[in-house]
Amino acid sequence: MPDVPPARRAPVALVTGAARRLGAEMVRRLGREGFRVALHCNTSRAEAEAIAAEVRRDGGACEVIAGDLAEKAQVHRIWDETLDRFGPVSLLVNNASAFRNDDIFGVEDSVFDTHVAVNLKAPVWLIERLAAQRDLPDGALVVNMLDNKCFAPNPDFFTYTLSKSALHTATTLCAMRFSGRPRVCGIAPSITLISGKQTEENFQKSARINPLRRRVAPSDICDALMALWQSPGLNGEVLVLDGGQTLWRLDRDVAFLVKDGQTDG
Repeated sequence: MPDVPPARRAPVALVTGAARRLGAEMVRRLGREGFRVALHCNTSRAEAEAIAAEVRRDGGACEVIAGDLAEKAQVHRIWDETLDRFGPVSLLVNNASAFRNDDIFGVEDSVFDTHVAVNLKAPVWLIERLAAQRDLPDGALVVNMLDNKCFAPNPDFFTYTLSKSALHTATTLCAMRFSGRPRVCGIAPSITLISGKQTEENFQKSARINPLRRRVAPSDICDALMALWQSPGLNGEVLVLDGGQTLWRLDRDVAFLVKDGQTDG
């Protein structure tokens, strides 16, 4: 690392699960905003390197750090490697997420364990390491990527929802425990990008099942991330980006509402 006084270094951001989709968009945005970005990936190394190269071409600083968030030893290595390459972390975005549909009847241990390991345990381990930094930067912030299901639950995606709901609770507990050093907040979006076997038609319809009749775009979430960073008075706050969908208290996931013909979106 160059011998630059800490006060003059650009802030460091670690974004997990950032080789594709929403994570990649956040990395691009953070690079444009002047962060030095540690882009975490697991197996998507080539895609991650392409995103990092894109950020560097645009004048930003970004390096790839790979590892499996389901293993505690690797989570700690990812953190240590980030510190070795960049120095103290100012912004941790726990974006990586395991996402499989299941039901209370027939829950598979492997699926349940993966949801808990990636969606809950790994963020908690990383938060602990950030908060324990010897040189914790002023204004340090954790942003946990949650789900609007935490506020308007339905039985679909059962163990996934359990893991995200537990991370929501962890967000509150950590915000209380750390008293702002670091601040701990969250973003809870509704459907944003096509996932799994979802068709384009299903996505376009289900993404608009909300009072605003519009989808939540990746740019909306990136804007929310920057708003949390730029608002030092926010701690324990969770921004729910779902067009007001939680107001409707739907009894099924929107993808199934469209599939089942219960609404035309």
